[in-house]
Amino acid sequence: MEIAEEEIERTSQEAVKAVLEDVGGELAYEKERADQLEIRNAELEIRNDELEKALEKKKDSFWYGTLIGGTGGAIVTSIVFMLIQGLCK
Repeated sequence: MEIAEEEIERTSQEAVKAVLEDVGGELAYEKERADQLEIRNAELEIRNDELEKALEKKKDSFWYGTLIGGTGGAIVTSIVFMLIQGLCK
């Protein structure tokens, strides 16, 4: 009876060790995966910031171009009409 109890105890300890090793391996895998995802997330945040800055520059460039183009167009149109008026008189 005592030998059976010792065998049951030993078998239970081995089963617990096996489960802990399995779970420990899974935890190590998941931790490594989480670490890699955090690194990738940081890289993507940096890239996102760069793209947002580039977008702001494009927006500013667009508005400056629109302002300059509109002003230049109004001036050229005024000069053309003045020339036409001068030729018609």
